[in-house]
Amino acid sequence: MLNEFNTTLIEKFDFSLRPYQEYVIRNIADSIVQGNRFVVVSMPTGSGKTLIEIFTAYYNLKTTNSRVLVLEPTRFLCDQMYSKLWSKLFDNIIGKEYEGNCHSFLDANKKIVISTPQTALKCASTIKGEFNAVIIDEIHHAFGGKYYSELLVELNPNFVFGFTALLPSKKRYSLDFRVQSLLGEPTILNYDFKKLSEIDSSFQPPKAIADLFDAEMDEIEENVYEKLFCGTIDGDPRTIKFLENTLVRYGKRAFCESLKRAIAKNKISDDPEFTRLCNSNKPSHKARILSEILSVYDVKNNDELKPVIVFTSRKATAYEFKEVIVSSIGLSSHKVEVLTSDMSKEERLDLMRRAREGHIDVIISTLVGEEGVDIPEAGLLIMSDTPRSPLRFYQRLGRLIRLASPRKVKYLVISLTPKTREYGDLDEALWNLYGEGVDVSYIIYNLDEKGPESRILDILDKFSNIYNDVAIPFTLITQGRELSNPINYLLNLAKNDKRFLEALKNMGFNVESDEELSRIFFITLTFPFWLRCHDDIKNTLNQIDKIISRSSFSKVLDKSIKENHVFYIYDVEKLSDFIAEELKRLYDYCKSEGENYCENVFFRLDRKSILRLFMRIFPFKQFEGVKKRINDQVDTFEETLKNFKETNNLRIYVDYGRYNDRNKSLFPKIIISVSVGVWIRLEVQINHYNISNENKDTYEKILELIELNLLAIGYRGVEKFLELYEE
Repeated sequence: MLNEFNTTLIEKFDFSLRPYQEYVIRNIADSIVQGNRFVVVSMPTGSGKTLIEIFTAYYNLKTTNSRVLVLEPTRFLCDQMYSKLWSKLFDNIIGKEYEGNCHSFLDANKKIVISTPQTALKCASTIKGEFNAVIIDEIHHAFGGKYYSELLVELNPNFVFGFTALLPSKKRYSLDFRVQSLLGEPTILNYDFKKLSEIDSSFQPPKAIADLFDAEMDEIEENVYEKLFCGTIDGDPRTIKFLENTLVRYGKRAFCESLKRAIAKNKISDDPEFTRLCNSNKPSHKARILSEILSVYDVKNNDELKPVIVFTSRKATAYEFKEVIVSSIGLSSHKVEVLTSDMSKEERLDLMRRAREGHIDVIISTLVGEEGVDIPEAGLLIMSDTPRSPLRFYQRLGRLIRLASPRKVKYLVISLTPKTREYGDLDEALWNLYGEGVDVSYIIYNLDEKGPESRILDILDKFSNIYNDVAIPFTLITQGRELSNPINYLLNLAKNDKRFLEALKNMGFNVESDEELSRIFFITLTFPFWLRCHDDIKNTLNQIDKIISRSSFSKVLDKSIKENHVFYIYDVEKLSDFIAEELKRLYDYCKSEGENYCENVFFRLDRKSILRLFMRIFPFKQFEGVKKRINDQVDTFEETLKNFKETNNLRIYVDYGRYNDRNKSLFPKIIISVSVGVWIRLEVQINHYNISNENKDTYEKILELIELNLLAIGYRGVEKFLELYEE
């Protein structure tokens, strides 16, 4: 069968299995013959373990003609493996599934399905007993991974084949006892670099092995970060953003240094939490994790890794690192050096000489060390922050993997602050590393769970306990208070802009009258074709947009909504005020003009930032509960207005309107018609943003909730109108 498989590989890809790959395949086959149902193969990245996975599936199809499930830990790997190899070899009998629709699982013609464990577990009830074999790529995630354990227990396959790369750090995993009772102890087939080289002299190890450590912030650091992230600190938005990134990337000492300058320039307000952080004696989260990394890799005793190179972009952080390394690791001060632009050329050259002679164990380098400085080659490179510039990233990386060396294994360690944008910045760098031949298998798992979107969920959870509700007002998070009257808040922002008042005054409006000003501003917000074309008024509205959406929270929230981590409804009580006011205006107009019928089909609330003031955000897992609550609200309104609907021909319905795929937005309308001595008809467009329609089932659920939410707003608006008008 190996010859047949090699023939197929040559036809499809113009290459065949290497001798060491055939050797591993025979060992797997021997394990099966010996009665083992659970086989784990450990091979380094770059050794072509994917081809062995493919042969395992090929063998299963040829011998049993039964289905095979292939599990990849991430969507990225699902796409990579499917498009580059699997689909080209197996053509139309293979499918991939990670959106949760289960289409490939339900299609019996798809003999092989590539999926994530989360999606496969969701579809497990439809596929139980159908898969003879499960192949798990990067199986180290399955040891202790709940999705994998639940899935294997649910499927109970005859065989499980796991594949993983070599792991440099001291990590331990435990196998779920239920899986072990079903499949038995896994048979481990371990092939390190040395063994593969002995089997096949042409084997080349990967350029480097990457590892990732989470730099967890403590309570004080978290409190400061959350204030900056949510935008509850007064100050220049760019300064706040800079300080937020500084704390996350470089730690407390660099942050406090920058904060002091910002306060002196009146760029940001002081806060008690700032003082608490900067007065603490505890090392920063970046320094703490550096100490852990050096301990895990046993740098003090492992001469093969020396000199270790640590990169950071801030001098303050570099000097803090030296202090922590000397005090916590026990290295002599003269064995740890900081390389910065403060050093003269002679001092830098002397440092490099001592490093090559073995007198320096750790070099901590700032930006200057990346360009034009001949830093000695290292066995361990630690990036305490990831540069946003691809060029700078490769300049750092080149110190590790692009120098010819007899070293067989080199290690790249990245430390990131979980639930911050550092994880978002990692994505592109990871895929570039992957393409360079660096083993990233141990740092690509669950990146989404460690990105800033997870912080949104944490914040919602915290506020739900305080607010006693799962749907949290946007302003409670970003301003520390729920706005009782968003319209007045917006008006006060506009009144602070002298250009806005001057523009209205020049147009003949009485800006001294609060009532007149409120009326004009209401029309400005709800009738986009009137006044908004005036440059000064447009600039005022744009400035209001920036004030409302200035925080990082707003930007991350947008992404979280698109990816269905969270969703939102609009506040029924607050938005219904707009409808009541406009119905009253139409009614008064009809009465004053002696008209029998009045309508407004141009009424809309369309500005994304202004609509944020009415948002109530909730985790997507609470979707059904929120939907039921809104549905109950609508039922109550309909029952309350039942008699009025019949006698006054009240009709309220929702038109979904059009969907804009480019910016993921929906433009639904509430249509209200009612007879109250005169006929009134009002169309209210209330835009919804960040609505993804990629998953059809989820999109349908979202539309149902939007309809219920808008119906509730419409009914409540009518109730308020009835309290205002006199027939």
